[in-house]
Amino acid sequence: MNNTEMNVPDYVFEPGYKLKTLAEVDQFIAENGHLPGVPSAADVAETGLDMTRMQLAQLEKIEELTLHSISQDKQLSAQQEEIAQLRAMVETLVEAR
Repeated sequence: MNNTEMNVPDYVFEPGYKLKTLAEVDQFIAENGHLPGVPSAADVAETGLDMTRMQLAQLEKIEELTLHSISQDKQLSAQQEEIAQLRAMVETLVEAR
């Protein structure tokens, strides 16, 4: 079955997309017991499960996680570069003694 009325969630890659911070996601989970944009177990029990919508919700979460991973990788690379620079500075100071 091909449900053409639903959009693949590539909109998460658009410049205006408001990606929730991991802290915001954590808070939402703490308050609601499920991921934002994904139906709760209670909702599924009450209204059933639309597999197409669920697969698209999962794809959206995968894409959001990919964006978070890319961001964390960039941050880690910048930190590694800064650590290398600081080590070089420390070595220079130690040698100058």
